[in-house]
Amino acid sequence: MTLHPSTGGGGAAGEPTTHPWPQSIKVSRNLVPDHFRPWWDTADRTFSIGGRNTVRIRTSSHRLRPSRPAAAGAALAVLLGAATAVGTDNAQAAHAAATDSRADLPISPDWPQGEMAVDGVHQHVFISDPKTNTVVVTDYAGKVVGRITGEAGANGMAVSRDSATLYVALTDADAIAAVDTATLKETARFATGANSGPLDLAFAGGKLWFSYGKYAQGGGNLGSLDFAAAKPAVALNQSGGVSWEAAPQLSSAPSGDQGVLVAGNQDRSPEELTVYDVSSGTAQLRAHRKEIMPGAQQEDIALSPDGKDVMTADRTDNVLLSLDSSDLGYHSRSSREFQVQGQPNAVEYAANGDLAVGMRYSKGVDVYVFRPGEDNIPVRAFTIGDYNLVEPRGVAWAPDGSKLFVLTEEGLSPGHLTLRVFDDPTKAATGLKVTAPVKSALGEKLTLHGTFAYSVLPLPGSVTVQVTRTDLASPKGVSLGSRTVWLSAQREFDIDDVPAAGGKVTYTLRYPGDATHAASTASVTVDVPRNKTTLTLDGDGRTVTRGTNTTLRAKLGRTWRDRTVSVYAQPAGGTRTLVRAGTVDRDGNLVITYKVTRNTTFTAVFPGDPRTEPAQDTSLIKVSAR
Repeated sequence: MTLHPSTGGGGAAGEPTTHPWPQSIKVSRNLVPDHFRPWWDTADRTFSIGGRNTVRIRTSSHRLRPSRPAAAGAALAVLLGAATAVGTDNAQAAHAAATDSRADLPISPDWPQGEMAVDGVHQHVFISDPKTNTVVVTDYAGKVVGRITGEAGANGMAVSRDSATLYVALTDADAIAAVDTATLKETARFATGANSGPLDLAFAGGKLWFSYGKYAQGGGNLGSLDFAAAKPAVALNQSGGVSWEAAPQLSSAPSGDQGVLVAGNQDRSPEELTVYDVSSGTAQLRAHRKEIMPGAQQEDIALSPDGKDVMTADRTDNVLLSLDSSDLGYHSRSSREFQVQGQPNAVEYAANGDLAVGMRYSKGVDVYVFRPGEDNIPVRAFTIGDYNLVEPRGVAWAPDGSKLFVLTEEGLSPGHLTLRVFDDPTKAATGLKVTAPVKSALGEKLTLHGTFAYSVLPLPGSVTVQVTRTDLASPKGVSLGSRTVWLSAQREFDIDDVPAAGGKVTYTLRYPGDATHAASTASVTVDVPRNKTTLTLDGDGRTVTRGTNTTLRAKLGRTWRDRTVSVYAQPAGGTRTLVRAGTVDRDGNLVITYKVTRNTTFTAVFPGDPRTEPAQDTSLIKVSAR
């Protein structure tokens, strides 16, 4: 349905008509987070912003659940064009998270470009580079740990279900290479036929499927490699009667084997999709469709873990489509239109159904993460910085969903690709912030005020927050323990403390997260003035005979803990030297004796302690000839 603020009906003048939608939806003002309420000038109303930001919500029962306030607030955020489904600076900072780790790769961003594959057992990421006939291997932090060389035209890749073997399509060698993932050495090579130029790989129906063929050289086709036979057998010409201009891109379910294979005409317009049933071991045509979005150019495709949904990224502004794999119907039961800002060019499902979407030309958010059944609203969003671009087909999941890998081109340091790694990418960001008084008195209670950002997945009513205080008494920080705090309707809470020391006191609050919420940390520094003390050094202005000993007394007033005083002497024209450093007596006195040969300035110094300010005093002793 298209939502409008006053009419409750169809689009504004000049806007395209959607087909066919219910007339309106009503959202209670009481369900709207505070930072969205300025757009509600009546108690209950229907709404939209219009233009390309008009939201369309499918009518299937699992797409819209009015009983969930979070869903209503998140949907509005998308209407407003918010990059991350939130509406305040605090929330945007929480959701638009930065990279957890990153590393530059020895791969040029120039065409042709390869793909990524992930080995969860050895925790390796493989990035193929057809320009250098190489597969670059990194660890889970993006650090390059190896290179598989001699792989002519290395392109599409697939990791076996047991993670023991990496298969690489060798476009320039008319073959598929098998690489041992433990040793990173090629162990076998399977010919795919002269001038076949295999492009992409996918496991489905118990076989390894590959696309092959070149534009204007006979077109594209599908083949399979059967490892069940005593000798692995290659079968060609399995496109099911579909005429491909060139080798298509392939995708299959990321978890288990649903016997479904999807093919799409990569980097071509009009876009073309085909779904095959390969459960019998041969490719049976299930659905075929051309020009799903007029003028679109397909960049990436992905099949959901249950094999029912086909996701397409076709660089259409602000649109990401999920189609029913049974007929590729846009208006079928499972079709979904996701809310994104920019041009999608990379999509990938995780084994549990979480979806990552990369944006080539974004509007604030470069990578979105959606969870199954969350009303098409992103649960997480990531930024990669200005001038940096997500590569086509440049997103990949760790098999257990714990990390998301994103391949990017760096605008400010061109010439190589960068692998960015995001931890716990499917957990909702919590965006903890903390404020405190700028200044507080020593020994008096102060209040830390914490706030969590709006989350698509609401936080529970109470959470545990770990508190650390860093000050002059504990320069490495001291734990104040874990505090269970109750959250207000605005996700706010207070924690009280009495500073144990003066100076700059820093409080660090850490929410450890839970199964669905990411950890977050926030810090604030409070200026706590220390107590003043007195320090005097007698003898100022005294005149003594050259070469005689003179006695001076430093007297220190009340302090908290430190009772050390240092006395320095600096003869006229000379350097300052330490005469004595020690602890004052019970009356606060420290006495020194010094042989004076020139006019000399004496300085007594108290360095201060965690609750007492430093202090010093000087005395000038003059010298006479006799």
